[in-house]
Amino acid sequence: MDEAEFLFFRGSTPTLELVLPLAVGVSDTVFLSFCQRDRVVLEYAMNGQANGSATGTLAREESQENVLLLTMSQADTLKFEAGDAELQLRLKNDVGADTFRPLPGRVGPARKEGVIT
Repeated sequence: MDEAEFLFFRGSTPTLELVLPLAVGVSDTVFLSFCQRDRVVLEYAMNGQANGSATGTLAREESQENVLLLTMSQADTLKFEAGDAELQLRLKNDVGADTFRPLPGRVGPARKEGVIT
């Protein structure tokens, strides 16, 4: 895998900041997919319907049009195995649609399993 561009740990509640080369409109449709071992683990959506059971949120940063914030829950991050992962964005706006190159990353282990309440 290439150099990791993101890192989070199983059982954590990270917020990933994704800086895009274009502005994201309020009504644009965005999908973010996380894959491990060539299968989709989680999918998030903004102005669309995500497949699966992700409980976090994908939203546009209010003060910066080209930044998306992905906030993940403990339950979401526990669905991953420790190891390599990648995320990919797809976006549709008034101009057309775009698929971004997958970003390589890592998921770190959790020594204490389960959701901490």
